[in-house]
Amino acid sequence: MFGLNSATILLVFLLFCQVLFGQEKDMEEIVNVPEPLMFDLVDRLGARQGELEINTLAEFPLNNGSERGVDWAPEIEYALFDNFAVELEFPFNNLELEAFKTAIQWTIGSSKNNKFIHGVQILGEMYIHDDLTELNLLYVPAYRFNEIWSAIGLFGVMFEFGSDAADKSQTVIINASVFADINKHTVVGVEVNNTNAMFQRIDDNEMDWLVLPQAHYEFDNGFSLQFGVGPRIAEGKTDGSAVLRIIKTF
Repeated sequence: MFGLNSATILLVFLLFCQVLFGQEKDMEEIVNVPEPLMFDLVDRLGARQGELEINTLAEFPLNNGSERGVDWAPEIEYALFDNFAVELEFPFNNLELEAFKTAIQWTIGSSKNNKFIHGVQILGEMYIHDDLTELNLLYVPAYRFNEIWSAIGLFGVMFEFGSDAADKSQTVIINASVFADINKHTVVGVEVNNTNAMFQRIDDNEMDWLVLPQAHYEFDNGFSLQFGVGPRIAEGKTDGSAVLRIIKTF
């Protein structure tokens, strides 16, 4: 049942995007917009064939540490073709592997003025300790206003399948970020999203929010560091989180 339903949803989603956006030009120059820290992309929009990235994301609780634990996830991203990338991710809580996560991303195209670029992203996550599988369908628009300011969003829906799925088996996904390029190495910004990008855990799929001011620094040797601190608001309470991502690109 899951395979049939998910395949049908995926096919309709891709056909819709192709019909709606398929008339745009192919990209000659890649529109460069930073990726969000917490909810990053499957490689950058407009990725070129052969691009490889390995990174690890970690969320450290600033309160209720014994209850929340440290969520972290190593992942590998690879562009199989121009504008098409895949990802494999392994979400952990403390030292326990919680799920297997895979994703694909297709960059649809960019605008003629080379300021707007967009794509679609499909993520699947299978939990190890629960009968639960999640499917995320996302539209990813990004816009560069000028040499300093840019914005990116991930908008879509998450479906849950399995006996441990919540009664409300789907939820809207909202992620919006604004960035300022300080210099060629440094970016600052703020990210707002309503889901845990690593793994949702079993919950009622009601809205919770993370507001994450952040800074990115890219070294000349292909390494990058991203760091942010902000509140996570859920079920009427607020927790603090510090988030770190270490990236190596090839």
